[in-house]
Amino acid sequence: MNLRSRLVLPCVALVGLLVGCGDDSPTTPTGPGNSGSASASTDPSLTAPSLRSPEQGEALKDLQPELEIANATGGSGTRTYTFELARDSAFQDMALVDSGVSEGLGGITKWRVSEPLEAETTYFWRVHAETSAGDGPNSAPSEFRIREAFIVNRPTGDLVVFDPLTNGSSVGQVMGGRFVDGGWQPQSNADCLRYQVPTLDNGIIEFRTTNLSTPNPVPGKRILISMWDPTKGEYTTNPFRMHLQKLDESTARFDDVRLRWISRGQETNTGISFFDFEPQLIYEWRIEWGDFPGISVQHVKVFLDGFEILSRNYDAVYHPKTHWIELGQCQRQETLEGAIYSNIRIGSR
Repeated sequence: MNLRSRLVLPCVALVGLLVGCGDDSPTTPTGPGNSGSASASTDPSLTAPSLRSPEQGEALKDLQPELEIANATGGSGTRTYTFELARDSAFQDMALVDSGVSEGLGGITKWRVSEPLEAETTYFWRVHAETSAGDGPNSAPSEFRIREAFIVNRPTGDLVVFDPLTNGSSVGQVMGGRFVDGGWQPQSNADCLRYQVPTLDNGIIEFRTTNLSTPNPVPGKRILISMWDPTKGEYTTNPFRMHLQKLDESTARFDDVRLRWISRGQETNTGISFFDFEPQLIYEWRIEWGDFPGISVQHVKVFLDGFEILSRNYDAVYHPKTHWIELGQCQRQETLEGAIYSNIRIGSR
């Protein structure tokens, strides 16, 4: 696979964002109260649902929270619901609109937000019912906000850690480096930022980097991210460890990026060569591990900007007793100097 230049696709859908082709006309989500729904029919016998959860002004740690309403009443036939989320109380700056949500049993309907929301952001939401005869009135609006960062001791839903790093602080243990406008930046190969998380047999790590270039600032092997079990001995001999390395052509002429995965002492390595990183670009990384449909053994995958660049089978379950995940690698002193990290997400899958 050759990644020497960023791919520009004329028509692509990525993480719920649709970029169309041949039509640059703006589109606006429609629903009661929006200009696009002015001609929608109404069902006058429908009542408005009541918003139950989250409570007014509640601060949430889940980027995809579950919203709960008390069902509407009346209407002609089967009722479904439209959930609207906006960044303003006038519902002009729409974040998400989801229609056709089936009514729940017991007088309650629940809907989990279909795309990750933004941290440090307040959202306004409202709901209305609809039937084949038309739409009912909107509920009274409510608001909630997503907390700027969090870490929990046990998985809650899918997400365990969210840390934007762009607010001048971290929920992890900061060991050196500095905070800059774009996130956290190690200044030496001994700096790192550590999170202690629950054991994740099936897990994901996502993070963003910028200020990456080729060659490395200091020639040699450097580690972008690592994870290990400190109760099992030092890093270099640890039976539970993983790291994603950025190599340097001046000292390592085989791969530009290499994944080393060691589970219960069984080591596996894989790498890829591609063209230069561009310091001004943001790169999106994702590592997934554990059980995968159709694969009979444990498996790990690495994605860069949505493209799978590395994958490897491993025989033994990755099950560290104490689970540390580090940006860089303090003990080995191979952290990539100058890289800027942000938007850390760690969770189960």
